[in-house]
Amino acid sequence: MPRIRSDDYETKAQAIMDAAAAIFAKEGYPAAKMQDVAKACGATKSMLYHYFPTKDDLLFAMLQEHLQRLIGAMEEALASKASGRERLQMVVEAYTQKSAQSRRRHMVAMNDVKFLPKAKQTPLINLQRQLTELVARLLHELNPDLPEAVYKPYTMMLLGMLNWTDFWYKPSGEVKPQELCDRLSRLFLKGFLAEKA
Repeated sequence: MPRIRSDDYETKAQAIMDAAAAIFAKEGYPAAKMQDVAKACGATKSMLYHYFPTKDDLLFAMLQEHLQRLIGAMEEALASKASGRERLQMVVEAYTQKSAQSRRRHMVAMNDVKFLPKAKQTPLINLQRQLTELVARLLHELNPDLPEAVYKPYTMMLLGMLNWTDFWYKPSGEVKPQELCDRLSRLFLKGFLAEKA
């Protein structure tokens, strides 16, 4: 008989994913152990396996949720009636804020997809593609006269800049989060809008 999910199933799953993200980011996915994840979130190993039958299932669920949240934030920003420039600012803010809220998951997403079997990598890679297509569409709208082949490289340059921010940026430093977003947007826009076919 299948087990019925408890009312706090999602909360416990989130706590497990948060603990795993911290351990995967610190130890590296291959070296991380499920027993360490269980200990970090105050669970037994058997309880952990009830939520995530394997370490790969845990990594997959964590990255899938992270990417889906990021895509949702991007879609919300892109659906706005604001100008293209304002929507780019919103995308930068959404990406930076979502990624900062789950900084460890974001670092794991960048580094550890490659350790999953192909069957689990494919849906995550598809979500990453969906994310890049959303951004490329906005860039096309902002500067529509460029050759079609350059929108993906520009998208990857922008996302690369945003991704690596997680590795060095400290919100408690001199540059506050909103100022960082403003500077990132201006830096990218000034260069991108100056580009000609």
